[in-house]
Amino acid sequence: MSETGARLLVDWGTTNLRAFLVTDDGVILDRQVSDRGILSVEAAVMPSVLDELAAPWSEEIGDRPAVLCGMVGSANGWHEVPYADCPAAFDDLPKAAAKLHSAAGRAVFILPGLTRRRELAPGLSQADVMRGEETQIFGALSCLERGDATFCLPGTHSKWALAKDGSCVDFATYFTGELYSVLSQHSLLGRLMKPPQEVAEKGLPAGFARGLATAKASDGLSGTLFATRADILAGLMTGAEGAGYLSGLLIGMEIREALPRFAPAGPIVVVGAHGLVPLYLAALEDAGAAVEALDGEAAVVAGLLRAARILES
Repeated sequence: MSETGARLLVDWGTTNLRAFLVTDDGVILDRQVSDRGILSVEAAVMPSVLDELAAPWSEEIGDRPAVLCGMVGSANGWHEVPYADCPAAFDDLPKAAAKLHSAAGRAVFILPGLTRRRELAPGLSQADVMRGEETQIFGALSCLERGDATFCLPGTHSKWALAKDGSCVDFATYFTGELYSVLSQHSLLGRLMKPPQEVAEKGLPAGFARGLATAKASDGLSGTLFATRADILAGLMTGAEGAGYLSGLLIGMEIREALPRFAPAGPIVVVGAHGLVPLYLAALEDAGAAVEALDGEAAVVAGLLRAARILES
């Protein structure tokens, strides 16, 4: 066993892999970040990749197990781990973890994701799933030192979640990021748009505010999407504003749908570490919601560390 008591914690997603060397008290000593997500690594090779991650830190982690979350536990990952059911307490994750071994024999625990079913009408239910975000959510509760919170996790598939008394009691996924990508790159809308601006340090993309305003005033999404192109053709906005407008429209529609369902009693905690966070903070404030931001890396490390402690107890 290592003298430092450090652990190997890994958030292994679809497109990215983030590995952390973390002490028992939560200090991140080192990190490895790469694009070796599950889409670019064959499942049969993943046990060896884990050993590659551990090699530079072998002295610090000794023979301690590695703890993983994310899409590595999906059907397309290293090993499919069945979802835990929502509502879920944090202890439900390590209890349902799959124990495997790396190519060199290191013990590896892969945490499950969450699933939930929601009745839309008598006899009509709708399912939802997440992998990786649940670890961020529970880790965020640890960082915030409270048991109740409403979370928004921006991304390709944005997640909203409600936590009560330390349990995740409901969540929903929104197709916002992927829909933006498809519409801007593979539809008629994108042909009139100039490349999207980067978010300025103290500003937002051109057209973003117009998109938020339109989301509030529109009757629905489908017709409003076509009007994006028509507005450019009619001179109501420029092609340079189109990308920001589409972003504001889609994020605004997501918030318009999510706020009544999750009905936050306090600030909405936006969890993330990328350029979408300031867009969501601005959009939520524009919608009249109180907000606070939490670093996504800190949240996932806190969740993985919390699981590791339970697994070792």
